Amino acid sequence: MYIAGSGKVTIGDNFHSGRGCKMITSYHNFDKGTHIPYDRTMIHKNIIIEDNVWLGDDVMVLGGVTIEEGAVIQAGSVVAKNVPKYAIAGGHPAVPFKYRDKEHYERLKAAGKFI
Repeated sequence: MYIAGSGKVTIGDNFHSGRGCKMITSYHNFDKGTHIPYDRTMIHKNIIIEDNVWLGDDVMVLGGVTIEEGAVIQAGSVVAKNVPKYAIAGGHPAVPFKYRDKEHYERLKAAGKFI
């Protein structure tokens, strides 16, 4: 896991990630800066990863994103927007394409069935 930038990263319980994942919490001021293509100031945004999230290999998470509880991110994805609870998301940018079975998930959680 490579984490870069000055934004805060919060990671919940039972987080799993594959190899080569990155979290980037700062980026160059390209929109309202004093120079082109960007100026010397940086913009910092936090990342929040809730409980029981799984990132596949080579996932990149950008600042300003919340990945909600139970979400799974497909290998090689770029997470540029929030991912809702129980979502299975993937792509560039990552978008939900499926959801976990909520009742099954909650039964396993209540029974303490964690890896």
